[in-house]
Amino acid sequence: MLGLHLQALPAGRGFQRHARAPSATSPPTRRLAPACPSTPPERPDAAGPSPSPSPSPSSSNDAAPSSSSAPGPSLVDPVQTIYWGGTLPSTRRAVVGALSGAAIALGGNLGGVTSWLLGLDGGELAGRLRADVLIPVRGAKRCVDYTYGFEFTYPSEWLGDQTLAYRAAKRAEAARGGVPGPRGGGFDDPNDPDFPPLSSSSSSSGAGGAARQRPAVAEPVAAFGPPGTTGEENVSVIVAPISPGFTLQSLGDPRVAGERFLATLAPEGSGLQAALLRTAGRTTRAAGAGSRPMGQPEDEDEQQLYYTLEYTVRGPRFFRHNVSVYTARNDLLYTFNAQCPEARWEDDALALQASAASFKLL
Repeated sequence: MLGLHLQALPAGRGFQRHARAPSATSPPTRRLAPACPSTPPERPDAAGPSPSPSPSPSSSNDAAPSSSSAPGPSLVDPVQTIYWGGTLPSTRRAVVGALSGAAIALGGNLGGVTSWLLGLDGGELAGRLRADVLIPVRGAKRCVDYTYGFEFTYPSEWLGDQTLAYRAAKRAEAARGGVPGPRGGGFDDPNDPDFPPLSSSSSSSGAGGAARQRPAVAEPVAAFGPPGTTGEENVSVIVAPISPGFTLQSLGDPRVAGERFLATLAPEGSGLQAALLRTAGRTTRAAGAGSRPMGQPEDEDEQQLYYTLEYTVRGPRFFRHNVSVYTARNDLLYTFNAQCPEARWEDDALALQASAASFKLL
């Protein structure tokens, strides 16, 4: 059948068009076997070893592989991928890269890993190193003031009072003899509504040249509070001069001192009601105290005394819960105050009490 069809094809067409003339270098072409061989194929065991098939001739349209192009790496094999184009990185480079990555992760507190590590010991190491000034530890950050010599912790989500920063910048500018107030006044210009008085007293020429005195205003030197609030919820520190030689012991124990303080805060006829809830006293090692032999008690001069008062103040338009800490040194009275509305005391109690307990002089 196949032979008849092949004979019927016109000359110059069919399978002869794709065949190439045999050459001395090209392998012999294979002949087409008839569709139905006349004799059955021999069995493999009787025919002996069969000759290996010769390679089929390549078509003129097939592109020959380029011997100059080098094979690329196998992307599924990581070893070939690493070795491709060079060798594995040196041990020194690998160690330096690992240490650099660890330093970046720890310094940037990526994923809170640094906060977690520093909080494993309760934050004691972070407190000694003051690392929690920049990195929050156990939900709190630390404020350290080297000008007045005190420190305390506050909730890490809270922000510093920008008004205090603005006033501190203006005080520094005035101390350097810089540009005065916007109205051309002095450092504590009473005509400048954007800059309230900061010094103990100030005078200006009024009508008839008479000097007008203003009372001293005690303002915080540090304050922090939640962003976007009205200031009812905050922690602050006030440093004010006091009579020479003043000590907390002169006020009595913490309970007596607290009652005297509330009597001054809410006197009769003021419309305020103050209630003293809790008092406590504690001491820390005073700054500059020398070392003592183990087991020998410290003198009173080597101890810094603190009074802690917890109280509420109710007025016509507010009801606050306060935790205050008082201490004195070098004729200065340090007052730490943490406050919030009474309605938020259950939520803020732990944070404010921890902040008050952390306050101490350097």
